[in-house]
Amino acid sequence: MGMRPIIVDDTCPICEETYPHFMLQRCSRCGRLYCRNCTVLNDLGEILCLNCARRMVTPRFRPKSKYAPLSIYLARRAVYSSQVTLKFSKIEEIIGDVLPYSAYHSKSWWSNVRNRSPSEAWMTVGWRVESVNLEREEVTFKKEPASKDSSTKKTRRRRTSKKAFRELVHKKFGRQRAKKGLSKTKIAILQARLKNLERASVLPRSYRGLKPRSAYEKRLYKPGEKPK
Repeated sequence: MGMRPIIVDDTCPICEETYPHFMLQRCSRCGRLYCRNCTVLNDLGEILCLNCARRMVTPRFRPKSKYAPLSIYLARRAVYSSQVTLKFSKIEEIIGDVLPYSAYHSKSWWSNVRNRSPSEAWMTVGWRVESVNLEREEVTFKKEPASKDSSTKKTRRRRTSKKAFRELVHKKFGRQRAKKGLSKTKIAILQARLKNLERASVLPRSYRGLKPRSAYEKRLYKPGEKPK
């Protein structure tokens, strides 16, 4: 008797269903085996699993600087407090990476100097380093107060410019109206409108759905006279 072929089954990592090995397809990007229900073809005709296809369509957000999560954290803390003390280990947890060697052994790494990737992380969101303790491995950030002088100056300038503009407009158009006055055509139109309003007030009101009486009906019966 001949030997029966041994069929090796394998499990799809996405749907976790078991299929024979020859029914699975290999992803061209990650190299793993998937069933045909969990694979698609790209524009070049290559086989992609659904996980790799999703990553290509919606790639992960990668900030330009690795210290960008620290600036996001400080911006959120600004709502609740104006001063915060963080351990170096906490900062590493926030940024998801290890701080360099100089951060643990040199205070100049924590200096408030522009055009540096670490210092821009807290200075762009309105914070500055107040103190650094290398022995305890902690740093204290303090929020910078907002400058009120610039905002008040801007509002004052805008108000004065608006007032000056309004005065010029009133002077210009006020003089024109005082000199010209109303024209004869406008006076005639206003008089005609007044006469129309007087006539409309004398006429009886017409209610919707009721037709006015004809002249013949008015002659037949007059409310001021007795019927003959």
